[in-house]
Amino acid sequence: MDKLDFMNGQIKALLNFANAVIKAHPAPEKLRHHFETIARADPNSPEGLSLSEAYVDGMHDIDRKIAVALEHAIATAPR
Repeated sequence: MDKLDFMNGQIKALLNFANAVIKAHPAPEKLRHHFETIARADPNSPEGLSLSEAYVDGMHDIDRKIAVALEHAIATAPR
């Protein structure tokens, strides 16, 4: 359980960082375009292991959260 808690903490920290970068980025539309290109790519297997459904689901969950943050940054960006 400690390992899962640790990993959840890492994920939360990375999401916090991603949100900070998104909010500070001078061109959120361009950032969204690059993110969408990367997010559409097939997921890579960590260390050559097969990908579980849970792994892919988790990756898509984080991708959705980042996409929402990007949309919010675009909507509130000064014009």
